[in-house]
Amino acid sequence: MLDWFANKWNQFVDYLYQIFTSAVEFLKDFLWWVLDMLFGAVVFLLDGLTSLFQGLNPLQYISAIPPETQYFMGVCGISTSMSSIVTALIIRMTLQLIPFVRLGS
Repeated sequence: MLDWFANKWNQFVDYLYQIFTSAVEFLKDFLWWVLDMLFGAVVFLLDGLTSLFQGLNPLQYISAIPPETQYFMGVCGISTSMSSIVTALIIRMTLQLIPFVRLGS
């Protein structure tokens, strides 16, 4: 006599479980949509900033260095030291992005 009640109860539990999983999927999809819109806005803003850097040409400053100075910079190893410094700065900035790894700053 209670088989129909147990059957209906199991159907009701399955229905509630489907509603719960659908709500979780909706929240995940909503989060991804918000992140997509946020990243789209950031890309739009960064595309607008490219016009500010149109006049920046670092090669004109490097070519303005006299040949004698360029020779001594090459002999002293400025290119190697500058690449080491830039690599260290990139690693430091990358580590700053990781939470709980502030390394003295």
